[in-house]
Amino acid sequence: QKMSHRESLQLLDLPWDDVVFQHIFPYLNVEDLCCLREVSKGFQKLFIDYMSTCKKLDLSDCTMTNQYFQKILVIKCKLKALLLANCQWLSLDCWKAIIQHQSDLQHISTANSSDVDIQTLEQFFCKFSRLKVVELDKMELLTDVGLHHLATNCTHIETLSVAGCWKLTDSGLKKVVNHCLKLKLLNIQNCPRVTEKYLCSLCVRGIHVISSCSVAYMVKRRKQVNYLGINIQI
Repeated sequence: QKMSHRESLQLLDLPWDDVVFQHIFPYLNVEDLCCLREVSKGFQKLFIDYMSTCKKLDLSDCTMTNQYFQKILVIKCKLKALLLANCQWLSLDCWKAIIQHQSDLQHISTANSSDVDIQTLEQFFCKFSRLKVVELDKMELLTDVGLHHLATNCTHIETLSVAGCWKLTDSGLKKVVNHCLKLKLLNIQNCPRVTEKYLCSLCVRGIHVISSCSVAYMVKRRKQVNYLGINIQI
């Protein structure tokens, strides 16, 4: 029997957990969801309930204010992955909100986003010791000291991307490699202070290295030099 106009089905009338959350909201970006939240108290409740079930929040390239971001994190959601690539609004207060309101992160990406001071970064790594994927590309303030904090606290890391972090040297990476024994992939493109000699040594560890120059080519080149009777370390 067809429903009358007054009885027509609304979004809020659908089962939330197994219909709206599973088959509708995954196709909306966070900006759309935030707009939906402002429609009514009913949609606000729907938004909050959905966020509390989320394990992954992808805000990459998202346009919002840092104040609104902090409001989202206040919701009791236990995120495993938080992606904030290309978020120029990401402020020090946002970092502090993440530390305060989250506890289970295993994947963080702040590639091409705003920087953070070393003290807050240390607090972040201390809090999220179970991180497996860390992407900090183009974080200009990241130094070997920051990598030391990462290596000391986050020994479960499998993927580390620090492309464009030009202050890093062999020393910081050695700390990570020696402490994070599960490390499988290391992206250090455009890190000019990391030496070719050290990159080649990582091949022995079985770590896949992404650099500005092919590691396989660097190893081949160094072997060719050895054929000339000049003994250099690979």
